[in-house]
Formats: sequence, C-alpha cells, structure tokens
Amino acid sequence: MAAVGLEIVDAALVAVRAGARVAASPGVAIVAPADLKVGEAAAAQQRLQPVLAADRFWSDLATDSFAGAAGQAVSHADLAHAHLASVWRAVATPGDEAVLALPGSMRLHQAGLLLGIARHVGMPVAGVVDAAVAATAGLAARTEVLHLDVQLHQAVLTVLDGETVLRRRRVEIAPRAGLKVMFGAWAQLVSEAMVRRTRFDPLHQASTEQQLYDRLPGWLATLAGRESLDVAVESGGSSFVATVRREQFTLAAEAWYAQLAELVRTGLRGGGPATLALSARAALLPALAERLGALPGLEVTVLAETAAAEAAAARAAEIGPAEPPTLVTALARVHAAAPAMRRAVGTPATHVVVGGRAHAIDERPLVIGFGEGAGRRIALGGAAEGISRSHCTLLRDRGRTLVRDHSRFGTFLNGGRVAGEAEVGAGDRLRVGSPGVVFELVAAD
Repeated sequence: MAAVGLEIVDAALVAVRAGARVAASPGVAIVAPADLKVGEAAAAQQRLQPVLAADRFWSDLATDSFAGAAGQAVSHADLAHAHLASVWRAVATPGDEAVLALPGSMRLHQAGLLLGIARHVGMPVAGVVDAAVAATAGLAARTEVLHLDVQLHQAVLTVLDGETVLRRRRVEIAPRAGLKVMFGAWAQLVSEAMVRRTRFDPLHQASTEQQLYDRLPGWLATLAGRESLDVAVESGGSSFVATVRREQFTLAAEAWYAQLAELVRTGLRGGGPATLALSARAALLPALAERLGALPGLEVTVLAETAAAEAAAARAAEIGPAEPPTLVTALARVHAAAPAMRRAVGTPATHVVVGGRAHAIDERPLVIGFGEGAGRRIALGGAAEGISRSHCTLLRDRGRTLVRDHSRFGTFLNGGRVAGEAEVGAGDRLRVGSPGVVFELVAAD
C-alpha cells in the first residue's frame, strides 16, 4: 500500500509512486466510434486524426454532452473518466491511495466532479492539494513565492506567501498563453524553414506533421543550451533538414511571452523580492526563464516535472485524510523563508570590469553568461564548465547595485555563494564558473 501522487492538469496527468515517476500521460483523447484512445496512444495520432482528437476535457471539465465521432453523445467528464481510469490501472496496486494535486485554475465544482469520477473509477482519494502549494512548499525560497505553470490552453500564476507556512493567496490566469498555440506557431516556424531550404512542407501531410509535433519538445530542450540546431523529419525514405535559431522561437512567441511577463509583474507585491518557481512546462519555453529573471526583485528557480505529484505523495499525512476530501491550500514550509542576502556596502558599484573592459551597471539588467542573446549582456564565448547561458544579472535598483543568480551552478561574491540576490559595492569580486571568470566591481567618479 502506498500513496500515489497525481498531478492533474490539461497538458498531462503526472503520477509518482515511491518517489519515482510512473506516468506522464498527455491530456488527449481520440474519440473514434469503436475505439476510444487516451493519453500517449491518442497523442501519437492527434495529427493523423485531427477531427477525432479532443484535448479540452480537463480544462473544461463538465458533464454537458457534445457530438463525438459518428454523432454519439460524449462529454468531457466521459473522456476524463477514461483517461483517469487508464492511468490508475497502469500505476496502482491493491491498497494504494491517490493524493491529487490540482491546478489553481480548476474550479470547485470541477474538483467535486473529479472526485465523483475518481470514486467511479475505483480510485481511493486520500487528499487533495493545490499543485502550486505542493510544488513550492519544499523550496528554500523567499517569503513571497510566485508559481508559474504554462498549461495546454492557458498559463496560471499562483501567488503564495508565509514565513513558516506557505499559503495560496490568489490565482491569476492568462487564458490565451498556453502550450498549444505556442507549439502551433513553432511548428509553422519549422515548416517555413524547411520549405525555404528543401521545398518540402512537413505540415502538408499528416504523418510528417505528427513527426514535427512529436519532436518539438526535444528540440526545445536542446535549444536551452544552444543558439541553433538542425531539425529533421523523414518522408518517403528521405530526410528533410533545416536549421532554426533560438531567437526565431522567442520572436515567434513574443506576444505570449509578453503576456506571461505581465502576469508575473502584476503578481509581484511592491516590486518583490520574491522567488519565481517555473514549472517544467514553463521552463521548456526558450529564453522565458531568462526574460522573467530580469524582472526587478525576482529570483528564478525551475521545478522538476514531478514536483507537485512527488510532494503530494510525500506529504499525504498532512494533506489528508478527510472525508469528503477538502482542498488544501497551505502547507508548512520545509525551509524557513530565505531573505535576500544583505551586506554592509560602502559605495555601490557603478561598473563591472572583465578583460580590461568596464561595463556600466544601470537600471537595465546586464546579463552575464555564455553565448549571445537579446538585451544587454557580457558574453563569455562558448559554453564553459559551471557557466549558464544567462548565469547572473547585474542592475541598479532603488539606489542599490544588485547581483541576481539565475544558474544552477552558483554565482560567488568574494568567495561566498550568492543566495538568490545580493548587494554589491566597489571593491567586490564576482566569480562565475569553475575555475571560472572573475569580475571586478568598481565605482566611477
């Protein structure tokens, strides 16, 4: 008997059992007259049978019927039932109980309907928790925490705070900034690049369109560490290749990125400081973490794909039991809230010096990292050990000069690791990488 953590969001159902991911099932159904498919089997045919595909049954969960394939009556609740039953059969053993992690965008009547579906499936529910609370309560973070998830059809920002108990305060939604529309724009981008180079259009036939969409997540992950990559699809025994740049992806998604940046900006209380926790889905979007990390008062951390589900299972005793299960929107923090690193600084730095060249520090963020990118930056050439693409940022904020660490490797100020953010002054030394690059901070008269 075990507690199975199950995050339910329109993009996928993610299940964790005994600390390991046991399912990540896409929120897609193929409503064929004689053979209903859900999850991975449906996603593999979504572009091959678009008329039969459905992907809104979790975001628009309801019992209202609509005309499915061959005109048979089906509801989003029917499809959610089939999907949940499929996942539960695949991951559970006799005696297991589920702890559900639900997005803040799910309404109470939808959560009640979900619990009814779970009972019908035969899935015992030991507790229900807000997914953002579960995913972030274990972070070493600041008092205020923002959790951003980019779902299939929308983006959801959850604002939380608390010194010892992290509580959900409010939920904001960007209804048109979801993965589906962005993936559509990026598929079109790749298609146009391929047509220019090879005269072959992968969107012209269903099989290569399916390939393109299947490979997009992997291409996006690769672009996290590269400026460009070659993308390929196969058709008729031939391989068609094109080169796409990271910057092209960000430009194609600019309208949605602007919405996400504004969503986060409005979530900040008094300009921060705050920790922004990005779901794995949000972090997959090229350069989004860097863009949001440049907002004043924010430190950015990226969550694992299983963060919400794993925490739900691990903290089942705190979340439940309750009959009927009630939604938990607060959990004790594993680590006390971490304040910004404060130091006694005599003279705030106005310039940073590296390689004999001084770079001015002002209200416009100055990014340090390898490779090129948008905005003001000190490019350190090719990838180096312990240096991220956007490793840290220097900027002036209300009379202080700050360094903000965005890397998983660490930024070091006078030999000590920066905990998110620190104030810097003339005479300080900053190091990134190992053995690293050292920067001198100075003040100009």
